[in-house]
Amino acid sequence: MKDRILKISISEAERKGFRFTMGELAKQLGRSTKTSYGYYPSKEELLNEMINLAIDELKMKEEEILHDSALNLLEKLQKCLVLIPADFQFAQLQYLEELQRYYPKQWETLDQFIHEQWTGIGSLVDEGIAANQIRPFNKEIFIEVYVGGLYRLMEHASKKQKYDFASGYNAGNGGHSDAWDS
Repeated sequence: MKDRILKISISEAERKGFRFTMGELAKQLGRSTKTSYGYYPSKEELLNEMINLAIDELKMKEEEILHDSALNLLEKLQKCLVLIPADFQFAQLQYLEELQRYYPKQWETLDQFIHEQWTGIGSLVDEGIAANQIRPFNKEIFIEVYVGGLYRLMEHASKKQKYDFASGYNAGNGGHSDAWDS
């Protein structure tokens, strides 16, 4: 049952973000809300498990890329750099911003991973520099630019989500339509 709750929770988060309720999950399971709380005493504990599972999957995918002998160094580097935006289960960026806003402890876990998961990429960069395939650069600045760019995309995605296409009202832009936001 615990695995079913987790699976449905992940599906809900992928479909509509983290603002689902335990009652909605229970209804989909055909069980009582009390049953869900028996396995996960709080929604925050369920989110912790969802985030940790997603992080473990990303780590596993990175390891697969790093050890894939069919890929050259630059292909490995490219695939590793797009793992979070491309393969993260909750990669719809507005959902990550939602996690940051409404579930700060769970966001902190993910944020820590995003800032600290650079060992494999760092090794590829060092190898590329040593082989003269990559010019030397400041990796710490690169990481800050990358992470800052990811977070900026989250903010932008969150603002775009506030646009009501039916009425043409853009809540994220003070009600004004902006061709640059398209």
